[in-house]
Amino acid sequence: MTTAPAVRIWASVTTVDLGELVDTAQALQEAGVDGIHVDVSDGVFAPDLTFGARVVRVLTSRTSLPVEAHLMVTTPEEQLRAVADAGATQASFHFEATAYPWRLAHLARSLGLGVGVAINPATSLAPLEYLASGIDFVNVLTTEPDGHGERFLPQMYKRVAAVRALLEPTCRVEADGGVDTATMPELVRAGASDVVVGRALVDSADSHRALANLRSAAHVL
Repeated sequence: MTTAPAVRIWASVTTVDLGELVDTAQALQEAGVDGIHVDVSDGVFAPDLTFGARVVRVLTSRTSLPVEAHLMVTTPEEQLRAVADAGATQASFHFEATAYPWRLAHLARSLGLGVGVAINPATSLAPLEYLASGIDFVNVLTTEPDGHGERFLPQMYKRVAAVRALLEPTCRVEADGGVDTATMPELVRAGASDVVVGRALVDSADSHRALANLRSAAHVL
């Protein structure tokens, strides 16, 4: 009997107080997260203005964790170069932000990055059919910015399953938004191999216990 690969848990640091960013990242590393997820948002493509390549550089220089940059920007070409120079391990760009996603994926790979495509909940999955062979993972957004903590959209379980069905087994499916111990099991059943966890992990008073609970919830038979 084969054992399914462990689900990778990426800690999103978007809600972390900047004054505590390094300490929080180091505590997450000690707790055993698989990597840090950084939302790079320009306030135009997505409503929030968040981090940039300088924060990526701080995290890569002060921890040994892989750092993933999620580019929610209108100019992903420029930001890909910046986050690669800052030491990011992988990056996802939004299909909605470029007319030439294949070219952008090739650029990301040429910069030494693992390549991901991020898709908003309302975006058609059709482009994945021709992009699948040029990417390493798909970042499936499972929430929309709603001003209430980005609540998980129940329809996204089926969407994760649909993305998984379109891809080769080596291409990973990442669920991003509203992930906690309640949503984790069904996401894993649907085919998520990676999850991005924000408040349920980084806002916890005990990151070790929170991570252990998430890993337990991800262990779906």
